[in-house]
This record gives sequence, C-alpha cells and structure tokens, in this order.
Amino acid sequence: MKIFANENIFDPIIEYLKSLGHDVLSIRESGLSGISDDEVYRRACKEKRVIVTMDKDFSRIFRFPPEKCGGIIVVKIYKRTVDETLALFKKYYHSILEKDIAKNLIIITPEGLRIKRLKI
Repeated sequence: MKIFANENIFDPIIEYLKSLGHDVLSIRESGLSGISDDEVYRRACKEKRVIVTMDKDFSRIFRFPPEKCGGIIVVKIYKRTVDETLALFKKYYHSILEKDIAKNLIIITPEGLRIKRLKI
C-alpha cells in the first residue's frame, strides 16, 4: 500500500508501516515539512496514497474526501508517550484490512477504531 505520512506522525509508526512492506513517503524525510494540509491532500490524491496523520482536520470529509486519495487514517491518540502511541496504533492497525482503508476514513483512538465508508 502507498502511504503519505504527515509530519506529525511519530518515526516509530513510520518504521512500523515500512516493516509491513508499505511504500511510505514521509513528509519530514522528503523535505516537505511545513506544507499545508491542502498540499498534503493534493499530493496524496495525485499519487493515490493513503494519508496517515494525527491532524484531526483530515477527518473533515467534505474538505478532504477520502475517496479521492487512497484513503485517510486519522490517529487521534494524544497526550501519550511515543511508545504508548505506537502500541495502540499497532493494536488497532493490525485489525484493519486494506479494503477497509481504500477510499475510506479510518479514525484510530485509544478506545478503538471507526471506519467511515464511502457511500456509493
């Protein structure tokens, strides 16, 4: 799966996604730090990448329709250590199928995950 990791995603999460065999493009590693949310979205749509972010603005599906890019995963795990965040991310990401991500919005919280599916 092709992933676009927003600059607020912790490096251990990026490394975890890479270890699963995903093609992960990190904003920080690409020298794109500071680009706008709109530019993140445009680039993800152009390359059909899944956006992985901790920015809750990406859960606004009318502004950032997930069906136009590869999908959007919003990680709403705040005020935790990097290790705690990684553990929670792994716990819930492991249960998501690739077809659940494609063109949908996934929200991961400490309590679980929600999938907002594209309505056809």
